[in-house]
Amino acid sequence: MARRWLLPGYQLDRRDISDSESSADSRAGTSRFIPASLARSFSSLTNRNFRYLWFGQVGAATAMHADLVARSWLVFELTGSSLAVAGVNVARAVPMLLIGLFGGVAADRWDRKRLLIIIQIWSLMLNAAMAIIVICGWVEMWHIYVLAFLLGSGMAMNQPVRTSIIPQLISKEQLLNAVALNSIAINATRLIGPALIGLVIAVWGVGPAYVWSTIAYGIVIWTTTRVAMPPISALAKRGSLVGQMIEGFRYIAQNRLVLALVLLGLGPLAVGFSHQTLLPALVVDELGRDAAIMGFIMAVGGIGGITGGFYMASRVDLRHKGVIMLGSAAAYGVALLLFAGVSMLIMVFPLIIAIGISQTVFRSANTTTLLENTPDHLRGRIVSATLLDTALAPVAGIIAGAVADSAGVSAGYLVLGGMCLAIVGLALLAYPKIRSV
Repeated sequence: MARRWLLPGYQLDRRDISDSESSADSRAGTSRFIPASLARSFSSLTNRNFRYLWFGQVGAATAMHADLVARSWLVFELTGSSLAVAGVNVARAVPMLLIGLFGGVAADRWDRKRLLIIIQIWSLMLNAAMAIIVICGWVEMWHIYVLAFLLGSGMAMNQPVRTSIIPQLISKEQLLNAVALNSIAINATRLIGPALIGLVIAVWGVGPAYVWSTIAYGIVIWTTTRVAMPPISALAKRGSLVGQMIEGFRYIAQNRLVLALVLLGLGPLAVGFSHQTLLPALVVDELGRDAAIMGFIMAVGGIGGITGGFYMASRVDLRHKGVIMLGSAAAYGVALLLFAGVSMLIMVFPLIIAIGISQTVFRSANTTTLLENTPDHLRGRIVSATLLDTALAPVAGIIAGAVADSAGVSAGYLVLGGMCLAIVGLALLAYPKIRSV
């Protein structure tokens, strides 16, 4: 049986054992019909617990993309301003800055399964509230700001918990595969979800998009109840919340590699990701299209994400992760610069695919390297530090939105692309050894 990467005192139950045995039999039986590289891409899903966790990621990503399309379109419809779209995204990101690191402490300290269920019930209730407000015609901008802030509070807790669970459920050798499969889950839903949600908005309005998000969170809650998780180590429970948060900061400051990995993520994960703030203005002002086209553009980006995800998931041993991270982050920046020259819809598709590939490759390599170089009792806190990248994305979006409103959408993309490339250059200058990771 494959060795597990487990906490002290954790005992495998019969489902774990039977999963390992049945997965071996399954692989033997299906290898005659499935190419080896494709079988490797899904190898982590032979683990029952990770399989349920992964399906939960699919549901959560579906809800997230529906909210992203609906919220961006609703705000632009109400205000006609890219800056306003960025402002609402900031409201959702503020909790990540305020409580994100405490979310990492909670992920290390308390029962992760119970935390996930509570977070997902919270998100379900907020999406249901948004659906009611929009469908009943009561929506005002302050509703969107408040609910975005409250949803962001749940997100600040969710991802540190969800990501830090992965190494506890699978063998160390399958870590890259599992992380890449998480990216595939996000991008597969981005491939289908935004296009469908865009069509729903175009035909029926924004309200039904939030109905779908509510249903998706119901599915996520059910899958989470099916995951058997190991107990929290006694080491993780020592000390106060503030003391444990300081311990996480101290570890990052003292570990040059981890510090470099967190800082490098500011490129494609913070600055680059904020380009979605400019999509409504690009679609309406530059291309003269509607919400359905915006959803379709985001869905096409999912093709690139899935492609990059399958490449990473099929790797048995990924070497030169540092070079891969630097190259994919730089490719992201170049693609954003090229967006500034878009004048026809057909020009958008190769660029959005390139962005999807580069972001997924970068995220998989970056997250895997972080998890490999972080002790188990600190993983929640280290993952929560990477969420600061996501929290800073709307700040970059505010800058790009202000530039777009005053100087045009092309100028906004030039600013984002330049910032992304500058961060990659600074990370390389600050820690040249990252190339040899």
